[in-house]
Amino acid sequence: METVAPEKMPQTLQEIQRFKQEIDIDYVHNEIDTLITGIEDGAARTAEIVRGLRTFSRLDESDLKQVDLHEGLNSTLVLLRNTIPPHVKVIRDYGELPKVECYAGKLNQVFLNIINNALNAIKMKPEQGDESVTITTRLHKEANQVSIGIKDSGIGMTDKVKEKIFDPFFTTKDVGEGTGLGLSIVFSIIEKHNGKILVESQPGKGAEFIIYLPLNISNHSSQQAL
Repeated sequence: METVAPEKMPQTLQEIQRFKQEIDIDYVHNEIDTLITGIEDGAARTAEIVRGLRTFSRLDESDLKQVDLHEGLNSTLVLLRNTIPPHVKVIRDYGELPKVECYAGKLNQVFLNIINNALNAIKMKPEQGDESVTITTRLHKEANQVSIGIKDSGIGMTDKVKEKIFDPFFTTKDVGEGTGLGLSIVFSIIEKHNGKILVESQPGKGAEFIIYLPLNISNHSSQQAL
């Protein structure tokens, strides 16, 4: 290791300082810190998306299981994050829900379709303001069921459109922008869960889809059979 003679130390320190100024060491440090922070944020977002995908897909849960519906809703919102415009606020008005017996992956498809439709309805408004999508969950003990409401501040729909929205291939989108199967699939999945779905809407006043699900599909089916 090369040593510096004491009498040359001041000159060496000056050279080091001059070199630090030439390469702008403070700027380099700041850039490195920024890059590391960006990498950490990116890794955290990637991990969140992977967790969301795992929860959303439920590939290992093709059978009926007791599921936390809020986990499914939250994972759906993670997947849709990049499609939610900055001026659209997502409001989660969650009640206290027990776990619900369901086909988790199928229900997550329902949430994805309805929330995505809500965002599209907002984007179709000619004038954009402070828009919102509100998700409300409630337990109805007397009926032994839960409800999930998804309300948007979009363009709304007429009674004529409401009558047809669950029909296969019906769509209000432009040609080539949709198959018209999304809400038809939603309806069939809710039926499979022995639930029901209602729509409340008026032109220019947004829309709300309200899903009712029994806490236990098997018990509900037995009661219907009796």
